Amino acid sequence: MNQPNQENVFSSGFELADVLLASGLLHRLFAAIQELKDDPTDMRTISTSSLTLEYKICDGDEKYQIIAFGIGVGGLSSELSPTFEPNPQDFNFLKTTNHPFSINNEAITLFRSLRQDENLFQLLKNPTKPLIITGHSIGGWVASLICLWLLDNIKQSNLNLPICITFGSPLLGDDGFYRAIHSPSVWNSRFLHVVSYGDLIPRTFLSSTEYSYKPFGTFLICSSSSSACACFNDPVSVLSVLAATDGSPQMPNIDYGKLLEDLTNQMIVSKGASQLWELRGNPLRTGITLQLDAIGVERNQDNNEEDTLVKKIEEWERKNFRAKVKRISEAEKKLNDMKKNMAHIEWYKKISSTDMGYYDCFKGKANPRDIHVVKYKIGLTKYWEEVVTEAETKPQKQGAPLPMRQLNAGTNYRRMVEPLDIAEHYKKNNTDYRTTGRARHYELLERWLEEQEKTGGHQRKAGTKAASLTLDSCFWDAVEKAVIWTKSLKNGQAAGEPEEEPLVEKLKKFEEYVMGLIDELAVSPEVFLKESTFMQWWKVYETIPERNGSSRLANFMENKGYQKYN
Repeated sequence: MNQPNQENVFSSGFELADVLLASGLLHRLFAAIQELKDDPTDMRTISTSSLTLEYKICDGDEKYQIIAFGIGVGGLSSELSPTFEPNPQDFNFLKTTNHPFSINNEAITLFRSLRQDENLFQLLKNPTKPLIITGHSIGGWVASLICLWLLDNIKQSNLNLPICITFGSPLLGDDGFYRAIHSPSVWNSRFLHVVSYGDLIPRTFLSSTEYSYKPFGTFLICSSSSSACACFNDPVSVLSVLAATDGSPQMPNIDYGKLLEDLTNQMIVSKGASQLWELRGNPLRTGITLQLDAIGVERNQDNNEEDTLVKKIEEWERKNFRAKVKRISEAEKKLNDMKKNMAHIEWYKKISSTDMGYYDCFKGKANPRDIHVVKYKIGLTKYWEEVVTEAETKPQKQGAPLPMRQLNAGTNYRRMVEPLDIAEHYKKNNTDYRTTGRARHYELLERWLEEQEKTGGHQRKAGTKAASLTLDSCFWDAVEKAVIWTKSLKNGQAAGEPEEEPLVEKLKKFEEYVMGLIDELAVSPEVFLKESTFMQWWKVYETIPERNGSSRLANFMENKGYQKYN
C-alpha cells in the first residue's frame, strides 16, 4: 500500500523509451546524420573560427522531411566554451520581463552562420510536410535553435510544425532559456535529446561554476553496457542522471548507430526485481529505481541506508507534482469565481432600470444593488489583470498571447465591465478616460483581439440582431466626451484649447462613429433607453444651432429609428 499522505505518482520513462525505439524513427534520423559522411552529395558546410558543421536536406518519406546536422571534418578541434550570450536578438521572442535568458555563445555563432543560407530558411519557413530537424554533437545545438526559431516563424495556420531530435548534444542555455521554452508547453514537448552513458559532450558544462546550464525537452538516457534506456524530462532529474552516468576521458567516441541497434534488440530488461519488493507500495520510487538500474547507474544498494540519487529525483518529482496540482486547483477556483462574478454582473445588467440601462444605474448608484455589484467588478478585474500579466510574461509569439477561447472570454469581460469603470471615472472628474483612467489590461485585451482579426484568426459573424453588449467597450467614454463638448458649445465655447479641433467637428465625428456602430448592429439597444446618458445628450445636442440637422444620425433620431433597432 501507499505510504500515508503520499501522492499516487509514477514514472513512465520506460514505456516512453520503448515507444521511441519501436517506432524506428531514431534509427532513421541517425542514419540521415551518417549520410553526411557516407554520401556528401548536396551537403553544405558552415564554419566559425573553431567549429565546422555539415548539413543537408535528406529524403524522409512521404510523411515528413529531415534536415540533418553533424560535425565537420576533423571533429571538435578545441574544447567547447561555456560562455553565454545574454538575450541574443535572433531569439528576442523568448525574452520576457521577468526572465531574461542566455544561450551558449558558440551555438549562437553557428546559428548566425547558418542564417546566411537564405534558401534553406525560406524552405523551412514554408514546409509542405512535417519537419524533423536532427543533429549530432554540436549539430544538435543548431538543430535545437533552428527548431525553436521555426516554432516562432512558421505561420500558425501551417500545421507542419517541426520537431527536434538530437544525439549527444551539449547543453544549450540557462534557466531563463529553459523557462522561455517551457512556458508554451507545446514547445518543450517538441524536443528530444538522446544521450549515451559516458558520452562526454552532453556533460561538457556540468562542472562549470561560472555558467549555469539547464536542460529542456525530454532526455532519452541510454546505456550500451546494459542495452537499456529510460526517459527523463524534469531538468533537475536530467542533470542528476547526467552527472551520475558521466564517463571518463579515455572512453572512445560513442557510436549512436550501434547503440540504437543494441537497444532495439533488447527493449525489455528485468533487473533487480527482488530488490524492488520492498518498494512495491511506492510506484514512483520503483519506476526511478528501475530506470537507473537499467542504464547502469551505480547506486547505494545497502537497504539500511536510503539511496541519495533516487531520493533526490523522487523528492523533486513529487515537489513538481504537488506544485502542478496546486496550480491546477488554484486556476480552477479562480476560473469558477470569475464565472460566478460574471454571472452576477450579467444579472445586474438584466434587472437594471428599464429607463436607463446598467451603465447609468451604476453611475448613479441609487440602489443598494448598484453598490453591491462593485465587489463582483473588483473580483473580475483582479482575475483578468492576472491573466493578462501572465500572458505578457510569456515569450512573445506570433498571434494572440492568449488562446482564442480565453481571448473571447476576456473580450466579453471587457465589453461588460469596462463601461462600469468609465461610469466611475466620469462621475468623479471630466478628464479623458482613455489617457488618464483606462487600465492597461483593457488596452491589451483590445489590441490582441484586433491583431487576431487582422490575421483572420477571429472574425465577427455578421448578424441580423443588435449586439447585447456594445462591441466598443469605450463607447460610453465617447458619449461622455460628447456630453462635455456639447455643454461647452452650448455655453458659447468653440474649442477647448486654441490649437484643438473645433468642437463642432469633434461632434460631427462622434455622430459618424455612432452611426457606424448602428449600421453594424454593434451598439446595444439599451443605449436608446429614455433616461440613458446618450439620450440625454441628444436632447441637448439637437438644440445646438451649429449641428448638421440633416446628418444621418439626426435623421435616425428624429425619425425614431431607434424604436425599431433591436
